[in-house]
Formats: sequence, C-alpha cells, structure tokens
Amino acid sequence: MEDLESLLERTLAGELEAFGEVVARFQDMAFGYAYSMLGHAEDAQDVVQEAFVIAYSKLADLRDRERFAGWFRRIVLSTCRSVVRRRPPTVPLAEAEATASPACDPAQLAERAELRRTVLSAIRSLSPSHRAATVLFYIDEYSIDEIAEFLQVSVGTVKRRLHDSRKQLKESMMGLVEEGVRGQRLPSEFRQQVLRRIGHWERFRGSDEEKVEMVESDPEWVQLVEFEIGLEPMSAECKQIRKCIASMEPCHEHYLENVEAAVGMIGGMKAGHVLDCGEACQQRREAARSYAEALEAWLERDAPPPKADERSREVLDLLGERTPEKATLVEHVGRKLRDNAYSVYADEDEDFDLTESRIQHLEICNYNWRENLRIVLQEIAAGKRLFPWHTPEGYNAHGDCPDRVPQLRDVVAAVSAWADSRADRAGSWGKALGKATPEKRWLAASLCKHVRAQHSKHKGEQLLAMPPL
Repeated sequence: MEDLESLLERTLAGELEAFGEVVARFQDMAFGYAYSMLGHAEDAQDVVQEAFVIAYSKLADLRDRERFAGWFRRIVLSTCRSVVRRRPPTVPLAEAEATASPACDPAQLAERAELRRTVLSAIRSLSPSHRAATVLFYIDEYSIDEIAEFLQVSVGTVKRRLHDSRKQLKESMMGLVEEGVRGQRLPSEFRQQVLRRIGHWERFRGSDEEKVEMVESDPEWVQLVEFEIGLEPMSAECKQIRKCIASMEPCHEHYLENVEAAVGMIGGMKAGHVLDCGEACQQRREAARSYAEALEAWLERDAPPPKADERSREVLDLLGERTPEKATLVEHVGRKLRDNAYSVYADEDEDFDLTESRIQHLEICNYNWRENLRIVLQEIAAGKRLFPWHTPEGYNAHGDCPDRVPQLRDVVAAVSAWADSRADRAGSWGKALGKATPEKRWLAASLCKHVRAQHSKHKGEQLLAMPPL
C-alpha cells in the first residue's frame, strides 16, 4: 500500500486519482466522526463530501503531510458545525420514518423507527468525545491506533473512552448500538462522487457559497452592492443592462466586442444583446459545421478521397485508423459541433477523467475552441488522457483571452475616466456614454469591476481600478 505522504505529494502534482486513494482511506473514518456529531447519515455523508473538497482545495497549506489525519478531522468538525448552524427545524423521527417508504409494512416501520430512536438516544447519551471513539470503533472496526491518530489523542485515552462507554451503556444496549452503527455505510460510489465534485470545483473555482464569500470579502463588490441598494427602485432598463454585463465571460471569442456593446447600452440606457456562453457567431458555426462534415466523412471511409479538403486531411491525421471505440466518441463530437446544447450525458453523471467530459464542454463560442477540438481528437486517437485541464498547453473549457487585455484596458480606462468626470481622458467612449446619472455611473463601475475581476491573473496588464461611486 502506498504511503499517505506519497499520495498527498502526487495529489499536489495534479494527480486527482491519487487523492481518490486518500478518500478511500479516510472516508469511513470521516463519516463515522460526522455521524457521531450529527446523528444523521445523510447529513454526515454531505459533510464528508464537502470536507474532502475543502481538504483538496487547501492541501497546499498543510506543511506537515504526516499530520493530515488530524488536520482533516478539524475540517470535518468545522463543516459539521456549519451544518448545525444552518440546519432547519427537524422533522420528528417517527414522521420521517413513516413517510420514507410507503411500501413498507406499517408494523415494520414502527419497529424500525423505535429501534433507530433507541440507538440514537443511547449514542447521544454519551459525551461527544466518548461518542466519537465508540462510533469510529464500531462503524468499520478501525483499530485503536487508527482512531487515536485521527482523534489526535493517545491510545490509552481511546481505550479508556471505549471502556467508559461500555460501562455507561448496559450490555444489551451496547449490542444495539453496535448493530445500529455498523448498519450505517457510505454508498459504494462515494469515492467517485467526491472526485466528480472536485472536478466541478476545479473548473468553476468554488461553490455558490464560496463565490458569495469571495464577493463579500471584496470591498469593491460590497461598495457596488451598497450603491445598488440605494438605487432602489431601479429602472427596468438598468436591471437588463446589468444582466448583460453579468452574462459576459472572458472565454468567449467576442468578449471584447461584448464589453464595447455594454458601454453603448449604458450610454443609451437601453438594453441590447451580447453573445453569452453557448452562443457563437455565424463564422464560427460554419467552421464547426465543416469539421462535423469532415468527421462524418472519416466515419464513412478509411482514407480521404483523392481531392479531400484540408479539414478532412486534418481529421484523418489526428484520428488515424477507424475503430469502433473511436467511432462512438467521434459521433458525439460531430453532434456537439452541430448542436452546442447537445449533452453527451447528464451533468450529474459527469466524470472528468473520461474523454466524454472534454466533448461535453467543447463549445464553439470558446476562445480556445480549435485547440480544444484538436486535443479531443488526439485523445480519442490515443485512447487515453494526453493533456491536463486548464494549463497553457491543456484543455481550456473556460479559458481566457490574454491577447485582448490591452484593448480591454483601453476601454476600461475610458469608462473609468468618464465616471470620474475626466472627459479629457474618456475619448470617444466618453461621448458615447453621455451625461452621467447615478444608474449610469453604477453600471459603469459594475462593468469595470466585472472586467477587472475576470482578468485578475493578468496583474502585469494593470487593468484600472473601479471608478469611484
């Protein structure tokens, strides 16, 4: 068995499967600990998933890899406390059992509810420290040494807590607790669920709650929100323009044009149209269609015709000889190129280790669309992963457009100057924006902040700060 430190080092090097081994090693321990805190298996499962995602995202902060077990336990504890704080009033246990499975015999339901109530009551009668040691000991028969390492106490302390628990509970009750605890198990697919969730976290950089926390911790976003509150009631056009600004993404091929269109909307205070994620221009759609036709030709014949066009030759060079496995994936690619909304599989079934995931996120509106298509076809040909997610040479489903940052900087500088009443520096954009009003100034500040926030990694470009409100 590979040692834990090695698995953590591989995880930090970008090997997500290595972290999968860490999950497998600690998932039952974490679940037992969360269950002892919350007394509810479903809540405990959610907590453990969230705790693993947090641990993955903050692993680089753990300097001493040998202390992972105790460090991870503290994350589980903190997550449990968050659940308790936001947990709504609970449904009485008997009622929950009665509605859980209408197909069950009422007598069986009543018996099961009573048994569960008895077991939970017995577990809760123990102190938190004794409860944790007892549940961990029985839920998956962890050794005393493993429990001590996880709880960060001595072996003797664990033994004493188990002895005290047996002494406090009667022998017959201890048997019920042992049986009830061992009946709680994580689903067999739990490890894959965690890795899938981490895949989403890597792509989108956090959950909705984390994004909200990010905004609340940024003084400029807070200032915008406070100013927005002061604008109520806000005009319908102002709200629509703000929606257009919020929908713009730097991965889009027309991001610069979208920013310029938003400036025009603010000037005329009339909402317009921006090409948002998933919507491509006619030229891109035609290029995608030609690639789809080349892929269909590859599916029909082993070699290109004598007068094959450039697309067909490129596809053959990338894919090589046709095989049934390749053909299935190529059919998905062709359908995606013809219909951007096409899904290879349901979102909740997505597995970022599979080639189908690349196809799922192959969008022709993307700035890196051609590079992404070539990567997909090369990996189909090789039958394995060749390129990482989100690196300069990798697959960039939500990429950036760094070569357009200088033009964006010029637009933002003009808008910022206009909002700061420096017409001499606003140029033609200042004329387009016209007379300043509170709504216009707020929209201008929102646009500048939106652009700068999305290009924060290009610090050397010095996109200007949000204009004062």
